[in-house]
Amino acid sequence: MDEMAIGWKRVLDAFELWIQYEGNEFMPWTGYFNMENLRDLTSKERVAWMDNMVDEIIPTRVGKCQEAGVALEDFLPYMPGPDELEIVRSMIELNGRIYEAILRMSDTISLMLEVHKSLGFEEIAHYLKMLAESEEDIRHHMSLYSQGFGKLQSLGLVIPDEMLG
Repeated sequence: MDEMAIGWKRVLDAFELWIQYEGNEFMPWTGYFNMENLRDLTSKERVAWMDNMVDEIIPTRVGKCQEAGVALEDFLPYMPGPDELEIVRSMIELNGRIYEAILRMSDTISLMLEVHKSLGFEEIAHYLKMLAESEEDIRHHMSLYSQGFGKLQSLGLVIPDEMLG
């Protein structure tokens, strides 16, 4: 496999692992981004959910996002022209925005945890709304990020056959 194909493989593998994590590991936890679903949990379970989000789920999400960004940065030198280069740079910028939004989400959950512990469950509604809005923003940017692959393919930067199937 030539260097371009190796670069493509690394980018696509990193993105695929990130998407798999999003769907299989992260998304089930977002069901608690609303008061009604959290109300079904005990206080101890809510605290455990928030701790897990801050200590494990979001850091892993951040790592997957970073890996995809690094793979794209490493892929930049293989772009055949300025249009492809601009698309990959745009994807890297989107990756950075997503990364920052995920970190802000972690901060929001940390604040929510403190409010929950000190003031009680009913006082966290504002933070849940912030989480839902952040997640919507992240999903929007991930959609734009995904479209970058289609734009690259439309410019002739195709996925090597040996990587398909």
